[in-house]
Amino acid sequence: MHNKPTVFVALAAIVMMLPATAWAQHRDLTHGQPALTEAFVEFGIVPTAPLGPPPCRQTAPFGLAVGATADPCVHKAHALDQPEVTVVKGGQVTFSVHNGGHSIAIYEVSKDTTRDHIGQQLCPDRDPLTLQPADHVCGPGNALNANAAHLVTDGKGDVVLDVSRNDTNVFPQNFVTHIPGRLMSAGGVALNGNPPLGHVVSYQFLKTGRYLVICMNRSHFLNDWMFGFVNVVGADE
Repeated sequence: MHNKPTVFVALAAIVMMLPATAWAQHRDLTHGQPALTEAFVEFGIVPTAPLGPPPCRQTAPFGLAVGATADPCVHKAHALDQPEVTVVKGGQVTFSVHNGGHSIAIYEVSKDTTRDHIGQQLCPDRDPLTLQPADHVCGPGNALNANAAHLVTDGKGDVVLDVSRNDTNVFPQNFVTHIPGRLMSAGGVALNGNPPLGHVVSYQFLKTGRYLVICMNRSHFLNDWMFGFVNVVGADE
């Protein structure tokens, strides 16, 4: 008879733990995806068709960012063709970085970090990839947002990027060059107004976790949410 309260308390404790366990698993965004030994990501879209209805350009070249024929929907080309990929620990991701002033940097973030959580700290609005130019409040003309200081945290509240103000608009301040926690960076710098040629970057992930992959071009990252994620899992996960 004396053991019954103990059994009841133990069962109650287990029942109370279940929702928390399920919640923790749900918040871990690295799980539930097939893991590859090697993944390939197009870093920047090369559109072969209109990026949307007018006012997006309806004739080639689509997504052109400069000149009198600039596409007002160019922000939709500032994207990764796969916003998330998952590889096993020790696996490699190869990024085909297209021309257009793109450069790449990688940072580790908490496993519960979402796209919207990051994006709302860059340009607090809806995802630019879903918006037409008139609705994109941080569009290409919004230099105020692109040049402002931004503090970017992950899902746990840890600082990932502390982006200083851009007062000179010349390299390196016109790039997001936060160094603490950065695993790698690569890319070309535009010279004399000409964008660098495209390049290929491969990175081997030796530690499990979730990683933020950003375009270091300030307006692309801060205004257009040009970033994605790499999930790295153990072979038995």
